[in-house]
Amino acid sequence: MFNTPDQLIAAHKAALETMQAVAMKSIEGFERLVELNLQATKDALSEGNEQVVALLSAKDAKAVSDLTTQGVQPASDKAAAYAKSVYDIARETSAEIARIYEAQMSEANKQVFTTIESLAKNAPAGSEGVVSFVKSAMAASNSAWDQVNKTTRQVVEMAEANVAAVAKAPRARKAA
Repeated sequence: MFNTPDQLIAAHKAALETMQAVAMKSIEGFERLVELNLQATKDALSEGNEQVVALLSAKDAKAVSDLTTQGVQPASDKAAAYAKSVYDIARETSAEIARIYEAQMSEANKQVFTTIESLAKNAPAGSEGVVSFVKSAMAASNSAWDQVNKTTRQVVEMAEANVAAVAKAPRARKAA
């Protein structure tokens, strides 16, 4: 596969660059999650404080009951929005990492085909059938890989559409 040490060094360098790119994308996703969690914590503390002040200033049990029930729906809406934000961050980060790996796989496939072509040119007489079989097996493998990627993308798109439909669905609200 590698005819010279320079080719081997270049392959290792490319692999290290890919690993670094994946690590950086992972860290960026983690940073986004940390920022989201910090903001959610700040919001929860602020809103909790406001709710405690309102409860302490309530004049009777009905006012306390009303304040308690008023906070339930906004809290569930905020929880749903938070979950969607976490999902979006995870989806975007994984999509970016997948693109990096797909680029590496594409380059590796090119190198394998180049190697097979080189071996085919230097193959002994009578080995054309084996060379043809190897080429055919590689083509079938690539075709299967492409089909798996296509199907996976379709499943992800369907899941995203379902999540979006659920997020947009009207919620039944209790009348006070």
